[in-house]
Amino acid sequence: MIPGIGTLINSFAVMGVGLLSRFFIKKEIKNFENNLLPLGLLVLTLGIRESLKSPEFLVTLFAVLIGAIIGTYLKIEERIKSFGEYLHKKFEKGEGEKNKFIESYLTASLIVVTGPLAIVGPFLDVVEGNIELLLIKTALDCFLVLFLTSSGGKGAGYSGISILIYQGFFTLCALAIGGSIDQAMSDSIAGIGGVLLVGVGINLLGIKQIPVGNYILSLFIPFFLAF
Repeated sequence: MIPGIGTLINSFAVMGVGLLSRFFIKKEIKNFENNLLPLGLLVLTLGIRESLKSPEFLVTLFAVLIGAIIGTYLKIEERIKSFGEYLHKKFEKGEGEKNKFIESYLTASLIVVTGPLAIVGPFLDVVEGNIELLLIKTALDCFLVLFLTSSGGKGAGYSGISILIYQGFFTLCALAIGGSIDQAMSDSIAGIGGVLLVGVGINLLGIKQIPVGNYILSLFIPFFLAF
C-alpha cells in the first residue's frame, strides 16, 4: 500500500463531500449560528471524554500552556483565517457571506486536525500500512462537513486542504523516523486534543470566543518530551 494513501482519501473525501453538498443540497438550513449549537454540545462532550485519557495531567498542562504561548506569538489562528480568506477570494465568487465562509473553514479545520486520529492515523498508515483509523476519521469528517455545508458554511469543504497539509506533515515524519507512537504518547495527544476540543465546543456554543487555533502546537509537545 502506498504510504500516505489514508490521508489522501481523507482529504479528497472531505473536499468531495463539501462540493457535492453544495450541488445537491439546494435549500440551506437557516440560522447558521443556531445550527452549530448541537454540534457544539457534541464537540464539548467529546473533548471532555478525550481529555480524561491523558495519563499525566502535568503533561497536558505543560503542553497546552507552552503551545498557547508559542501559537499566540505566531498568531496561528489569524494565519488560518487569512488562508480561509485567500481561499474565498480564489475560489468563491463575490463577497457575500465571506465571514460565514471563513468561520466554517476555521471551525471544520480545527475539529478535523485536533483529534489524536489526525496524528496517530498517518503513523499507522506508514509504519503498518493500516488505514482503518483514517477511514473511520474520514467518515466522521465527511459527516461534519455535510452538516456545516448544509447549514450554509461553504468553507467547511476546504478543510480537506488543512487535512492534506497537517496529516501530510505527520506522514512525512513517519517516513523520516520510521517509528511508531506508543499508547502513552497516543493518550497524551488525546488528552491535549480533548482540551482543545472543549475550547472549540465553547466557541460553537457562543459562550466565549477562545482562539483555539493558537493552541494547535500543543499537540506537538509530547513528541519533544519523548526525547
